[in-house]
Amino acid sequence: MQTISFVSTFHKPVLDLYGRRFMDSFSKNVDKDIKLYLYTEHCEPKTDDERIIVLEQSKHLPKLIDFKHRWKDEPKANGVCPPEIKKRRPKDWHKGFKWDAIRFSNKVYAVFDAAERCDTDWLIWLDADTYCHSPVTYDQLRQFTPSRAWMSYLGRGKKWPECGFYGINLKTKPGKWFLKKFETVYEEAESGIFKMDEWHDSFVFEEVRKKVQGKFDGFPYYNISGDLINGEGHPFINSDLGKYFDHLKGDRKDVGKSNKPKDLIVNRTEGYWQ
Repeated sequence: MQTISFVSTFHKPVLDLYGRRFMDSFSKNVDKDIKLYLYTEHCEPKTDDERIIVLEQSKHLPKLIDFKHRWKDEPKANGVCPPEIKKRRPKDWHKGFKWDAIRFSNKVYAVFDAAERCDTDWLIWLDADTYCHSPVTYDQLRQFTPSRAWMSYLGRGKKWPECGFYGINLKTKPGKWFLKKFETVYEEAESGIFKMDEWHDSFVFEEVRKKVQGKFDGFPYYNISGDLINGEGHPFINSDLGKYFDHLKGDRKDVGKSNKPKDLIVNRTEGYWQ
């Protein structure tokens, strides 16, 4: 039987906005044999659920702290589009998140550490602005972690994936190589992420994933959304993940739920969506 762990992260300002709700919904609805490694910044929320392992990043993520220190004063690592890219990106150079390596480094370094810390076959990243609205068993989660696949993710055609959820099979050669390469492009950022066209985590994730898939051609992976969404949209809730989870990305956090008529293109029958 292949085993599963989850990993996520959030910082103090969002603890009350959606962090506690995320923890409570995981505790209530996710299979009781599955752990969550939760990396926090400037807060250590209490929980009675022993499956939720709270790890304050300043104590447990030294590589993340070093990365932030190295790049804290560098504009290009903090959302400022470099001049050489700005010249050829007249339509989106102002979208700072695309070049905010510091902001999204919290996610990737949590994954790197949890992969070493956990003892499961699969490690699933789950954004903390996700709400588990319905019970989900181990067997139901297994549909998102096929035994022979080295990775599962939410593809969006030619656009970078939706990285609110992805799984890595830690026992496979491609899975191990992916993690090594993913960490290297951050640790050696000048010749790694800063050589890419963008360096938010989803773009970097896809660049590394494609290289791994090329190296291990023929080794299966699982695109959960099947490219149902090609470009902008909400593949998370339109895939089978929507049976159990809602992802409150962007301003959806303000209302506490995804927008049914705007976001859903499939017919969801679960009570939460009615």
